[in-house]
Amino acid sequence: MDIVIAGGGDIGVKIAQKLIYEGHNVTIIEKDETLIRLLKRTLDAMIVQGDTTNTEILIKSGIKNCGLFVAVTNDKENLIACALARKCGKPELSIAAKIDDYSQFFGTYHAAPEDFGINMVIKPMELTVKKIIELIMNPDIFEVASYANDLAQMVGVKVGKEFRYSSMPIAEMALKDSMFTRVRIVAIQRGGEIIIPSGSNKIYPNDKLYFVGKTELVKKLVRNHFSLGIKQLDNIIIIGGSKQAVELSRMLEKLKKTVTIIEEDRSRCEDISAYLENVLVINGSATDSFLMEDLRIDRSCVVNISDDDEYNILGAFTSKKYGASKTICMIKNSSTVNVMNNLASIDAVFSPHALTVGETLKLTRKDDLFSESPFTEIEASTIGINITEKLPILDIPLKDIKLPPKTIIGVIVRGNSVIIPTGDDVIKLGDRLVVFLLPQSIYEMERRFTKRLGGR
Repeated sequence: MDIVIAGGGDIGVKIAQKLIYEGHNVTIIEKDETLIRLLKRTLDAMIVQGDTTNTEILIKSGIKNCGLFVAVTNDKENLIACALARKCGKPELSIAAKIDDYSQFFGTYHAAPEDFGINMVIKPMELTVKKIIELIMNPDIFEVASYANDLAQMVGVKVGKEFRYSSMPIAEMALKDSMFTRVRIVAIQRGGEIIIPSGSNKIYPNDKLYFVGKTELVKKLVRNHFSLGIKQLDNIIIIGGSKQAVELSRMLEKLKKTVTIIEEDRSRCEDISAYLENVLVINGSATDSFLMEDLRIDRSCVVNISDDDEYNILGAFTSKKYGASKTICMIKNSSTVNVMNNLASIDAVFSPHALTVGETLKLTRKDDLFSESPFTEIEASTIGINITEKLPILDIPLKDIKLPPKTIIGVIVRGNSVIIPTGDDVIKLGDRLVVFLLPQSIYEMERRFTKRLGGR
C-alpha cells in the first residue's frame, strides 16, 4: 500500500518504521530541516519537505494515489491536512488523525471527524488513561490484552526469586503443574532478547513472561505463581498534573479509588483543585523524601505521568525506594522504553506514542484481523485473526503448517471454547486465532490466514 504520513516526529517515524518493515511504500511530509536530514539517513522512505496544510505539498507527496493518509502533527494542522487530503485523494482513501484534545473540536454536536474527512481518530489521552487503569486493576502484571469478548487474555508478568519452577525446562514444568498445559507461554524477555520458547527453554528469576489462555485460567496462574501479594490497589498517587493526570483522576474517582496528585507548579495545582473536588492536590516534588514519607507510599500505586520523561523515571525510583506497592511510568520517548523496562524500580512502563502507533497500524490490516495489540516493552505484537473463508491451511495439523519465523499460535477460540493448540490440532472455519509474532512476520501471517490466500 502507498501511505503518506504527515509529520516526521517520533510518532511519525515509529509508524513509518513499522509500515516499511511490513513492505508498504511510505512518504513522510515534514517541514523541519533538521528532522528531514535525520529521516533521509534513517528511513527507506520518500521525504517531502513542506507544510502538511499546503495542497501542492500533499499532491507532491502522492496523495492522489495513496491508500492511507495519517496525520500526526499538532491537532489544528492535522484537521486541515485531513480535510485537504480528502479533497485531493481518491474516494476510497482512508484517513487517520491524531487528536490530542478531542473535546476541544468534537465535544459537542456542532462538528464531527467526518466533517474533516477523517475515518479514524486516534486519541492518545484516551489510550493512555485506559492503559493505566488496566495496569492498576491488575496489580500483578505489567501488560494485558483481551480477545474474543474477553474469552482469552494475554498478560506479561515478571518472574520473582521465589518462583518454584525456576531453572526448570518448560516441558518439565507442564508435567509437574497442569496449569502450564492449559495456558501457553508465548514469549520470554530476558534482558534485551525476545525468546519464542519451546519445551526445552528454562525460566529464570527476573525474566518477563508473556502468556495467553482462557481469561479465568490466566488470572488463576498469575495468582498462584506470579502474585506480588497485592489484592487491589485503592490508593493512587499521580506524579505530575498533566491533562492525562486530570482525566485519569476522573476515571479513578468513578472506580472509588483514593487519588492524590503531586504537581510542582502552584498555579497548576490551583486549577486542578478547582476542577477535581474529591482529589487531594499537593504542591510539591516527587523527589522530596519528606513528602514521600508523609504520603504512606508503601500502600500506594504511584503513577508517573508528567510531561517530563526524566522526572517520571526519578519519581518511580523515589517512590519505589519508599516502598510503593506498584510503580507505573509513562515514557514519551519510545526509543528509551526498552531500557526502562529492565529497571527494578519500575513495575510497568508504557509509551503513549507506542499506543498511538498500534492504533494507526490497525488501518493497514485486513478485515479478518479482529484486533492487534503491540507491546510497549518489546518489539512484538499479538494479532487476532478470524477464519472466515476456506483456506489451504484448514483442517491440517499445525505441525504440518510452516509458520513464519518467530511466530506462535497462542490460542484457538472455537465458539466459547479456548484451545491451547498442540501440533496435532487443526484450524477450522469460524475459528478465531490469537497469534504472537514479531513485526517481520505480520504480512506473511496475513497472506496465509486471511482472504489473501496462501499455501502451506
